[in-house]
Amino acid sequence: MSSDKAATKTSHYRRNEREEADFGPPMDLSFKKATNMDDLAKETARSIRTGKIPLRSSNKRFLTSTLWLNNNSLSSMSNLDNLVNQILDDSSRLAWLDLSFNNLTEIGDEITAFRQLKILYLHGNQLANIGQITKLRKLRVLRNLTLHGNPIEHENSYRVFVIMALPQLKKLDFSTIIPEEKLKAAPPGFFKVISSNITT
Repeated sequence: MSSDKAATKTSHYRRNEREEADFGPPMDLSFKKATNMDDLAKETARSIRTGKIPLRSSNKRFLTSTLWLNNNSLSSMSNLDNLVNQILDDSSRLAWLDLSFNNLTEIGDEITAFRQLKILYLHGNQLANIGQITKLRKLRVLRNLTLHGNPIEHENSYRVFVIMALPQLKKLDFSTIIPEEKLKAAPPGFFKVISSNITT
């Protein structure tokens, strides 16, 4: 990947996005060329983007609620839960997860273990089945989600579908969801997809 292309594929370091940084700076494992979660477990944190790495607790795990895994070559979320448990001091407090610019083709069930997740970046992957986003309904406090740059972005009524499927969202693809968007009619097949893909 050229340096110019890599430069355009970085995550935005924001909080509300920035709010989550109160619990330590991000654990940044981006740009590691990792193909699976086990690869990332062996890597050291980067500090080039924020100037800091999280402190370690007495058990040598990192004190942070933020994990950046973007710009790797991950094709699956398999073992994500193991990775988080291995490197974060309190995995239950994971609030911001960046998996953007990988090669993910599906949303793994592992993601639903992180019930305090508020920010999830999945843009720039290979997600092609829009019905898979219904798995994220279990993340009741999820407020900020990105999915642009995936094949599902080209589905008819993509934005309306996501907003209706995930009513807890406040932002989609870095754009605030306005009340009028939540009042739009459901796209064709919406309720069939919802009922066949999720149990709440």
